[in-house]
Amino acid sequence: MKKWIGYILYGILITVVFLYYLFPSETVRNYIVSTVTNDNPGINLSIGTTKIGFPPAIRCKNLAVSFKDKRNSVLKADVVKIRPALMNLLAGRFSLLLNANVYEGNVDASVSFENRMSTEGPMEVIIGLDNINIGKCSYLRDISDRQIDGKLKGFLRLNGEHDKIMNSTGNAEFIFVDLSIRLLKNMFGFDTLTFDRIEISMSLKNRVLKMNEINFAGKQVNGTLKGNIFLQRNVTQSRLALRGDIEIPALNRKFSTFLTGTLANPIPRFM
Repeated sequence: MKKWIGYILYGILITVVFLYYLFPSETVRNYIVSTVTNDNPGINLSIGTTKIGFPPAIRCKNLAVSFKDKRNSVLKADVVKIRPALMNLLAGRFSLLLNANVYEGNVDASVSFENRMSTEGPMEVIIGLDNINIGKCSYLRDISDRQIDGKLKGFLRLNGEHDKIMNSTGNAEFIFVDLSIRLLKNMFGFDTLTFDRIEISMSLKNRVLKMNEINFAGKQVNGTLKGNIFLQRNVTQSRLALRGDIEIPALNRKFSTFLTGTLANPIPRFM
């Protein structure tokens, strides 16, 4: 009996070794790229290398996503590992777990499909962010048209369909630490705003991003905001309708604040 157990374990080991060394990395890489770009014609995807990992997972290195209308704006990840959630798979539902090393931080995500034995229809996406250095993200710099530096952590939960993200429902909480934002024009004598900490709580429904609470604190400015962002297909053109109170310690002044305009061109008013 022990001999047969030894043979079985040896067979499993040999299979694992051969699978690892004979893994068709080039074929898998091309398949991932073609599948993603065919389903999302507005983006370009490149992957340096792909390998198999254990427990069963696909490990991609030097992954980059760019958008065809902004080819120089790139989202990069040093390493991305994707694996199925085996327990959900045994129950007849597809779920993927993802871990990525991104801009000196980490992203953990899960994608769960509601329909049995299908990747079509409604899905739930949960994303956790930790210690992301947003200053290294060229995409954020290009869409905001300004330099933004700092660290980001938080989570995002969405329920909807992958091609109808704007119509999803969900909620998120984000925390920015040591944030600095280069201003397009001088405000209160500042050409750059710096914050020790910004905390944001938001929810999404019917294409309206409700900002439940935005709290910000720093040596230059402190305050709170809340209101709505009305999402547009071009996210940078989403309309702002926020109000709150801010304090400028250097001026020893407090203001009621109204923020309108768009994400790309916010227009503040002070009273």
